Amino acid sequence: MKDDAKFFFFFCGFIGFLLFYLISSLLYHDFVLGSLHGALGCVFFSISGRFLLGFALSASVQQSENATNVGKPSKQIDQADSVRKKMPISKEELAAATNIEAIRNAKNVLPNNS
Repeated sequence: MKDDAKFFFFFCGFIGFLLFYLISSLLYHDFVLGSLHGALGCVFFSISGRFLLGFALSASVQQSENATNVGKPSKQIDQADSVRKKMPISKEELAAATNIEAIRNAKNVLPNNS
């Protein structure tokens, strides 16, 4: 999923650059100014795409949680939610979980000396 998010982020930035660059080049007939506007459009569209992706992912997670809780009585769901809210994750646990995730997803960066 992380690669899909990166692709969407870069794709939105590319579309923003092209759109702003072409419009600015046509309006002002100056390619340097078009490049500047294209860079600003790239940043604007990529950040907007990031927020859009965040909304889509949160809706997807919420929908999947609702699908897993279909067979459970509402009392069990409320108890599970209250236990989750009472036990916040500490900074050390979050850092450890992040490090483990990074190790699991790490790609070989060092070249083989064979």
